[in-house]
Amino acid sequence: MPPLIIAHRGDSAHVPENTLASFAAALEVGADLVEFDVQLTKDGHLVVIHDATVDRTTTGRGRVREMTLAEIRALSAGYPSRFGDARRGERVPTLGEALALLKDRARVMVEIKPESVTDDAEGGIEAGAIAEVRKAGMEKDVALLSFSRRALLRCRKLAPEIVRGHLFQKAEPGEMLAGAREVASELVMPEKRILTDEMRDRAREAGLRLATWVVDDPEELRRLARFDLYGVASNRPGVMLDAIREEE
Repeated sequence: MPPLIIAHRGDSAHVPENTLASFAAALEVGADLVEFDVQLTKDGHLVVIHDATVDRTTTGRGRVREMTLAEIRALSAGYPSRFGDARRGERVPTLGEALALLKDRARVMVEIKPESVTDDAEGGIEAGAIAEVRKAGMEKDVALLSFSRRALLRCRKLAPEIVRGHLFQKAEPGEMLAGAREVASELVMPEKRILTDEMRDRAREAGLRLATWVVDDPEELRRLARFDLYGVASNRPGVMLDAIREEE
């Protein structure tokens, strides 16, 4: 079975990342899953943006945590340093808007960024994300991802019914399995450079699904086939899907 192709921040090689246009483009090329990141604003809204600041992908400057939703909304999210003025009309979406666009059209992976995790267990980003997923009626179609074990433990407690995925930048196989066990995650996502045969075998023995990121080259996708991956995140989902179809 080929891996599912996860649109990483949408079709982000071709359209500004983490925008509704990027997600729509991912749907058009037939992505199985769409992944995006959420951060918390000063006034408690969940917005879809990768970085802790708005500097890289918008026309503004400043930390997301120190800005209100209205301030963030006033910016263009057209990623001007990469796309110039071509996508000036794009805005930073809220989690609710992103879910509304994708509902019944794709499964969704929502990554909770560690810098948005606070000491507020009941009213923090995890509770906010879960509330939006439930409001959208998408508990069966969403996985909550994070590098933060604290965030995943909260998700387990607040919403045991929503799938959790544990991300790892660096980890030994044993550490990865222990982390997955602790947060009761059925999905583990080590970064592609740390994948090993032992990790594959132990994940399989433990009944875990193994996914990775970011793979934009069909040749690399073929090289990773031996890891029997459940999913692969790509900035070029259409290119990866075409490569899989050609192999079939």
